Parts: sequence; C-alpha cells; structure tokens
Amino acid sequence: MALSDPISAYNAASNIEAHLVRQMLEEAGIEAHVVEDTSVVGLWFGGALPEIHKPQVWIERADAERSAPVLAAYEDEAERRRREFAEGDPVVVTCEACGAAEMFPAHQIDSVQSCPACGAFVDVVDEIPWADESAPQEQPEPRDE
Repeated sequence: MALSDPISAYNAASNIEAHLVRQMLEEAGIEAHVVEDTSVVGLWFGGALPEIHKPQVWIERADAERSAPVLAAYEDEAERRRREFAEGDPVVVTCEACGAAEMFPAHQIDSVQSCPACGAFVDVVDEIPWADESAPQEQPEPRDE
C-alpha cells in the first residue's frame, strides 16, 4: 500500500541496514518502505562517491511517534555491537616479508591487512606464532610510529 503522507524516518548506512530497520518497523505494526541507494548520481570514473544518496526508510507521518522507540532500540543495539566489535586486546603480528612486528586492533583478527612497514599482505591471527608452546618465546614488541 502506498504511503499518503510519507516522511523519512531513518537514513541507513547501507541497503541492508535499511531493510533491517524496515523489517523491525513492520514487526511493530508500522508500515514502512525502503528507498534503496541505486542512484548513479555519485558515480564517476574513480568509483562511487560516498554520502551522495543514502538508503532511507519511509513511514507515514502519523506513525512517527510510534516508530521512535523502535528506531531507538535499533540504534542502541547497533551501538552495543559496534562497541563489542571494537573491544578486545590488540594483537602483534610479525610480517613475513620484512620482519617488522606490527600491532593490529582486535576487530582485524582473522583478516588480511597490509604491513604498515613494507606494504606486504599479513594474516592477522590471534594465536601464538611458535610451534612448541611448552617453551614459549618472547613476543616481539610493536614498533612505535
């Protein structure tokens, strides 16, 4: 059903987030529609320009007050997940190409990053790099920049 007096209730960071918010609103009994980021306005030869067109969730103006607690609950949960994702001890990884010991934040564990010293790819892992755990060696100190 089309909205008769629509307002933008939420500006999402991605199309997926917009659909998640729409689903939460509809589960609360609020009709919602998503306008996806499919615009070519922000395209140029170097790729897409950010912040040109954001996906939005639209609702009836009459439902704005009822949607506020649902949107606040979504934002609270998203913030809790961001904090949880960012927390954790950083790990020190030794680059196989140049031997530099570099520190990476916990949220980059199990990913491939570029070595800040030489630019080579390094696997960011949270495990002891030596085979014999009964005789641990001293982990290298990260270099300061």
